[in-house]
Amino acid sequence: MSNAKLGEALVQLDEVVARLLDPETGCPWDIKQTLTSITGNILEETYELMEALKAENPDDIREEAGDVLFQTVFVGRLALARFGFGLTEVIDQVKAKMVLRHPHVFGDGAPLADAQAVLDQWQAIKRKDKKHERLLASVPLALPALQRAHRLSDRAGRAGFDWPEVQSVRAKVDEELGELDELLPGYDKKTVVPERKERAKEELGDVLLALANLARHLGFSAEEALSEANARFVARFGHIEDALAGEGLKPEDVSADRLEELWQSAKKALSEK
Repeated sequence: MSNAKLGEALVQLDEVVARLLDPETGCPWDIKQTLTSITGNILEETYELMEALKAENPDDIREEAGDVLFQTVFVGRLALARFGFGLTEVIDQVKAKMVLRHPHVFGDGAPLADAQAVLDQWQAIKRKDKKHERLLASVPLALPALQRAHRLSDRAGRAGFDWPEVQSVRAKVDEELGELDELLPGYDKKTVVPERKERAKEELGDVLLALANLARHLGFSAEEALSEANARFVARFGHIEDALAGEGLKPEDVSADRLEELWQSAKKALSEK
């Protein structure tokens, strides 16, 4: 697509959004939206795009990327009405930022050896640009907790606050699990006192943080690992449901031992595909 066609397409999309938000002739639902009310839509559309990207389905990628773009243009129109800046200013600002933070491409900066060097330079420029910002302050609070844990530990690690090797991180997981284990004997979620429950939540949080850090040291994110584990769980449980449906049964109709037997069968069957 030429620059002229791209610009025209973006202008036309902006005009569609403007029409939807017109107080007189627009859509009643769209007119009611605010910068805070649409956050859920933005998050949902982003996750749908992520699913399409992982599946590498071109039709879904085109559709879901369009939905995310629509949300960005929608934010631009709402911001224009609320703060006096719109999509043009958003584009100008991000363009300037990308040029500034890639001096090895757009400026006189020396070539960089690899992607890690690019990330290190990015953070150095970002911190210089925001001199009084704490190192971890820019990691968004709205990120999923495991993903945010990955980003926080990565950011701290680049500042030198990190374990030297993966074995040390694994040992930290055992340490945190040990502290959680101290709270488990006799634990009953129905009768446990609030103080003990809060302590258990704190210790489990430390375990999850340590596991997210371990995943980072292993070269992937805990969010990605858990997402894939969720998918395996859904597939295996679906296998159980299908097997029982053939007998006219549901999972709640059989014993725990039978469910475990079917679970092991599902693991084997799906791993062979």
